[in-house]
Amino acid sequence: MWWVLALASIAAVAAPAGPAVAPVVAAGQSFSWTRFLAPFHMVVLHFPIGVVSMAALLEVWNWRKPSAELRRVVQFALTVAVLASMATMAFGFLRAEGGDYDPITLARHRGWGIAAGAVTAIAWGLHRLLLGEPRRGGIVAFRLLLFVALMCLVIAGHHGGSLTHGTTFLTENAPNAIKNLLAESPETTAVPGSPAASASREATEAKAVFAHRCIACHGPEKQKGKFRVDDREMLLHGGKSGIAAVVPGDPGKSNLIRLCTLPKDNDDAMPPEGKEPLDAQELMALVKWIQAGAPF
Repeated sequence: MWWVLALASIAAVAAPAGPAVAPVVAAGQSFSWTRFLAPFHMVVLHFPIGVVSMAALLEVWNWRKPSAELRRVVQFALTVAVLASMATMAFGFLRAEGGDYDPITLARHRGWGIAAGAVTAIAWGLHRLLLGEPRRGGIVAFRLLLFVALMCLVIAGHHGGSLTHGTTFLTENAPNAIKNLLAESPETTAVPGSPAASASREATEAKAVFAHRCIACHGPEKQKGKFRVDDREMLLHGGKSGIAAVVPGDPGKSNLIRLCTLPKDNDDAMPPEGKEPLDAQELMALVKWIQAGAPF
């Protein structure tokens, strides 16, 4: 089993990255196993992280106080980790289908995830051999593999978080000093009271709403409905629907405002069900921004 996952890891790294292919759903079809099982990736992915971390902590304790019984516990933990990794990868492939994720970030997440599962499986196989005949060199190699598996999980988790929450998820509420340190480009300052200053203020407030409420699903890493709020051309066009999301100067004709003001139980309402709708201040920021000509 472990060598199969190792070969899968090599194949995943060597394979060219490509965009996820959306599944074709027949008219009237009410159920899909893919759509049903895909969200379970978000549940089972915590098991490999937790169990491998636990195995690492047990191994640290075993290093300080060697115990044959504890080593069997480590082996059991690794067995659970390998099975959980296989389930996570299976659900992950389903999750990637039709998710409109950024293909590069998705490929990185998938590659590092498979690598983590493969290294964990190799560590499992080596540790099983060590149960019968412990050797110092083998123990050192096992501990190194366990450390590499943890690093792969951390990197895979980082890219997975970028896919679902956006790259600014961890820094969204960071102190200004950290935000300024990580800023890609400094903001220009306009003369107070001038039209440019007003437009800049409207754009800043609108971008803040987009960053806080929209960009996780409509940004660089994920583009649900082929729509992005960080690209003005795509923002105006409206994505896959072809309906203009923003009509500069006319909030009433802007589909973005219509979707944000629909009832929460409406299937087209934005943000989607499960997330809080925009409050009055956020909605007004978007309206004023559109009235100002949607400066970017």
